[in-house]
Amino acid sequence: MKFKILVFSFVILISPVKAQWVQVDDSNIGGDIMALMEHNNVLYAGGTAYLFRSSDGGLNWTGYFPQLAFAWSLAKSVNHLYCGIAYSPSQTPGVYRSDDNGLNWVSTTLSSRSIMSLAADSTQVLASSDRIYRSTDNGQTWFTISYFTGYLNISGNRIYCAMSGLRVSSDFGSSWNLIKNDGGISVVAEDSIIFFGTQDGVIYRSTDYGQSWETKFNKPGAYVYSLYKYGQYVFAGTDSGFYVSTNNGESFINKNDNLGHSRIQAILVYNNYVFVGNGNYGAVPVSVWKRPLDELLDINENNSDIPDVFSLSQNYPNPFNPVTKIRFTVPSITLRQAQSDYKVNLKVFDILGREIETLLDEEKPAGIYEVDFDGSTLPSGIYFYKLQVGQFTETKKMVLIK
Repeated sequence: MKFKILVFSFVILISPVKAQWVQVDDSNIGGDIMALMEHNNVLYAGGTAYLFRSSDGGLNWTGYFPQLAFAWSLAKSVNHLYCGIAYSPSQTPGVYRSDDNGLNWVSTTLSSRSIMSLAADSTQVLASSDRIYRSTDNGQTWFTISYFTGYLNISGNRIYCAMSGLRVSSDFGSSWNLIKNDGGISVVAEDSIIFFGTQDGVIYRSTDYGQSWETKFNKPGAYVYSLYKYGQYVFAGTDSGFYVSTNNGESFINKNDNLGHSRIQAILVYNNYVFVGNGNYGAVPVSVWKRPLDELLDINENNSDIPDVFSLSQNYPNPFNPVTKIRFTVPSITLRQAQSDYKVNLKVFDILGREIETLLDEEKPAGIYEVDFDGSTLPSGIYFYKLQVGQFTETKKMVLIK
């Protein structure tokens, strides 16, 4: 059994200060930021003013392409960078490539087209314009793989396109299947897990390659512009703020803080920081903002995210083989005064009610916790896990399949 604290809080704070996003310290950044990328320790920010480049972690930025070149999309392969220009009064739109880590850019043969989205891996680069184009020779030649368009993502041998529904191709674009019939503007996938953000403020999650879906976020009217997956963490940028999930999308917490109601259009995790690019001039300065990753994932007593009740979540994955995760929450002491015993007890039982293992039996401060349960020595079957803290008790069922 492996135990870890995902999020914790201090009961006693001295001069508490609410965590804040910090604007990168460079006045050269401007225009709505639409895309963020890192390659070889260099940061790139594309938007409605320039393509910006920073080689010192975001302290200083240099603009590329003429002013007001709408660099709306960025992608990278092993040795090449790609920038999609959607519009420019003096630069021909299309896909541009850099072979020297962003110092110089040349036009590919996909030119004179407004580029809305790019995606690339080690074997191909995709561009979305009036249709979807694919190149397997670093942009020297392109061919059409669909006559619809949308926002692109590549995961393994699957290509995803989100706009008038979510479509997927597993044969390099020769054929496509519609797997979700909602208007979408963002998608991110990792193996069998897919997150799909819609124009109606919904984030759907599938854990079986799109065969079935669950609603995991629903904020009507909040376009979900950007999605970013980092291990078990999922970040969502909407036109009403920034949201974080620490449990693979089971739930999302607002982490906007001093960003106001900015439209978050781009997200990047780099060097233990989370970077976001925002739009909406009516809220806060349009720029690139950053915040330490560990700080962003913390919940503290000075934060409204502190759990207000005891709760026990369904294990994930379920069914499992042989390891699964069990998550529970513990409220602050002031919210659990009715409990005479603060000791947290978590046990696993078999279907006959026999105790299999005690996963936890100790006092815990307020926070969100996660326990790994390893069933490698047990036979397949139905098991139960039970959380008990004083008068609070909750039990859930899990299935081990070998």
